[in-house]
Parts: sequence; structure tokens; C-alpha cells
Amino acid sequence: MPKNKKEEEESKIFYLKAESVEDVCRYACSFDFNSGALILTGSKGGKRLVALGEKVGNAQLAYYAGIKESGNIIMYEPAAEGGKDKATFTNYAGLPNKYYIHVMRIDLGKIAETSSITSKKVQLIKFENTLDLIGAAIRKAAKEETIANVYSFMHKGKQVLAAFNVLDALSNEKPIFYYAFSDKKTDDNFARYDYRANAIDFANATDDHAYLYAKIICLAEAFPFFKKEK
Repeated sequence: MPKNKKEEEESKIFYLKAESVEDVCRYACSFDFNSGALILTGSKGGKRLVALGEKVGNAQLAYYAGIKESGNIIMYEPAAEGGKDKATFTNYAGLPNKYYIHVMRIDLGKIAETSSITSKKVQLIKFENTLDLIGAAIRKAAKEETIANVYSFMHKGKQVLAAFNVLDALSNEKPIFYYAFSDKKTDDNFARYDYRANAIDFANATDDHAYLYAKIICLAEAFPFFKKEK
């Protein structure tokens, strides 16, 4: 195989900064005993807590936040209504009503970084409103017995809510990125769907079992393939 062809097929990492460590932990947490692991890795600017996300072409999305602490386990505590969630390192994983995420120390420096992902690598589809987008993401996740991840970021002064591959019928090898512009900015950790009334609102807690929930992962920057979208 020609060298340049081999290099094209090698995986690269695109780092996308999250708003907080809690956003990275919320992404990894499955709210049961099977949460995925996070990666603690070094960088020129210090330590990063990383959650590996979707693959776009040969680029692996990596959501990260800078961190000063270290440990083998992160205890993630969802917020009570009106409060904020919290992520702290611990050496003990036995407290009730807490969720634990294992942390792996991996040197990711050997994997080349990419500075951009072109719009040709992903298909963008706009939902007319956030109700349809979040409702579709939650219903798909409920069918798969998982919790939906919905991304939040700012674009030209407007909040965008988005998710990957929420409609199975349209899925193919190229990732599809669905998005909608929000009429009202929210900083809450979860979107919740009332399937009886077909209504969406937002909350920081997940203790009302009358709703189906999606995690809101707040990003400090827009996805690179979205930056020119109107």
C-alpha cells in the first residue's frame, strides 16, 4: 500500500473543548453501573480529562476539559433540582446514589492531532425546532436502552442543540449531524421529554420519573464542520 494512502487511513484526534469537567463526566456517565471510562492524558497546557466520542471520517472526536487533580475513579453526583452537578476524584466506589467512572492514564501523544474536519466528512440536517430534535434523540436512545447525548454550543450569537445520527432510516457510512437553533438559551444539564404531552423542557436533575431524559453536553466551541453554517 502506498505510504500516503496508509497515512490517510490512520486515525487522528480532534480535540473539542467542553465547558467543564462535569460536562465531560456527564458524557461518559450512563447513570447505572456500566459507565464508560475516561482518559487522563498530558498536554502542553497540563492535564486533560478526555471522553472519546464519535468518529468522523478518520478523525476521532475527543471532548476534553483541563484538570489539575488526578485519581483512578471519578465520583459523579447529579444535581438536586436548583443545584449543579459535581465531579470529584475518589479511591472508593461504594457510596449510594453516586455514579462512578473509571479513569485510564493513556499517552495519546503518539496519535496525530487534526486541526479541522471539513464539512464534506459529515452531512448536516436542520430540524425546525428543538422539540423535534430532542424528542427524536430521546426516543432513539430509549429504544436502544441508553441515554441520548445532545450537544450545546454557541454559533453566531445563538445557541445550537445538536445530536449525531438520530434517525436510523437515514443513517449511512457518513455521520449525519442534526441540529436546531434554540429560541431560548439554556444552561441546564438535561433536556427532559414529556411523552404524554409531547413537550420538552430543561432541568439540572433527573429525579422525576415521569420524564425521559437526554444529557446536555455543553461545549466551549462549535464543531469544526459547523462553523460556516448559517
